[in-house]
Amino acid sequence: MLIVRNDNVINMCEIKYYGDTFVVSKDYYHTLLHRLELLSREISPKFTIHNTLITTFGLTYNEYSSAFSNVVTLDDLFEE
Repeated sequence: MLIVRNDNVINMCEIKYYGDTFVVSKDYYHTLLHRLELLSREISPKFTIHNTLITTFGLTYNEYSSAFSNVVTLDDLFEE
């Protein structure tokens, strides 16, 4: 999902439903970089792209988790 914001930022959202925290593998990291590259070619250079993960329970931090600028969990979405 792409969210184009008025401040020239595009959130490129990955939405994952898991029973535990999401772990970014080396292969998935390269997939994300490839998607970022493809999107960068199609948009104006004035935009910045933020990879955003929307997932059930969050992200397990490892050497590949830096692919995501933002992490949104179900608790964040349904917070009062």
